[in-house]
Amino acid sequence: MPDKTLVFATLNLNNLQREGKYAFKHKVTAEEYASKITWTAGIIRETQADIIGFQELWHKDCLEEAIADAGLSAEYTVHADEADGGTQTIALAVRKALQIDNIQWIRDLPDELVLKKRPSSGDDNVEVELVGFRRPVIRAEIKPEKGPDIVLFVAHLKSKLPTKLDSQEKNDPTVKPHSIALGSALATIRRTAEATALRIMLNKEMKDSHTPTVVMGDLNDSQLGVITSIVTAQPPYRMYEKSTTAYASDLGMYSVATLQEYRSLRDVYYTYLHQGQRESLDHILVSEQFYDNSQNRIWSFREARVINDHLVDKNSPWNKVVGGNDPGWSDHGVICAIFDHNPAK
Repeated sequence: MPDKTLVFATLNLNNLQREGKYAFKHKVTAEEYASKITWTAGIIRETQADIIGFQELWHKDCLEEAIADAGLSAEYTVHADEADGGTQTIALAVRKALQIDNIQWIRDLPDELVLKKRPSSGDDNVEVELVGFRRPVIRAEIKPEKGPDIVLFVAHLKSKLPTKLDSQEKNDPTVKPHSIALGSALATIRRTAEATALRIMLNKEMKDSHTPTVVMGDLNDSQLGVITSIVTAQPPYRMYEKSTTAYASDLGMYSVATLQEYRSLRDVYYTYLHQGQRESLDHILVSEQFYDNSQNRIWSFREARVINDHLVDKNSPWNKVVGGNDPGWSDHGVICAIFDHNPAK
């Protein structure tokens, strides 16, 4: 690991499950498993990241095997306590040079998540009830070689896939024709609520604190979308030399995608391709301690990289198997963000 440099990466593994086991209704073949391990190992080597967040992992053994295939078992420790093969979950790999403490898989929603509005002038009554996160959120404290401890969250919010209606509604002939629209609404409500729960957790973590904080993972929304904006709290960016805006932002999270766009001639950033539409669903968000123009800066942003050729180019070196529904690649791009230890003077 280069001195005074910290590299984060996030990767949706697209249902990495053991050979012969089921990922939902699909039984993983030997060919699929071998191809996925090879592909994942190559990506991990390519990122050269110090901290990697993973989504859609089914079994811890799979990730450990991919890291071993990359020749990096001596470099990384895998944290995947809930990945026992029963369902997809999230995980974390951290270089052994970094100390990690107090790692938690958070399933319960914060008590402060009260999604209720009583009828009043100009407003209708609204009430949303959720039991917990559909997939857990990881919270961990990481001590880098330089600088103070970093609080890290890894998340995978509810997908855009429509929620399946219960049999009562699905079998109702007046409702059934609208099941996709209704399911999409339910999925969006859950995703919004989960984003709000994550924001509440960040508020409690960051309020009146100078602790560097990072969120990364598949948020299933675009960079400037409503869901992502809830998580970031939309901090100000400094646009010109004399501006005092963005000298500090106690609660804001800065998108690495936006930081990179300010360095680029044009926006070519995307991590997901669906029906010809390119989107950025995967994110690395950082607190003001990682923002160049903040008076509370500890780390300065060097650059972001997105590994996404495999989404559009079947001849890409990251596509190991050519053909429909290729088992050797993820359906998401991989984001890497590089920061240099560079405290504000």
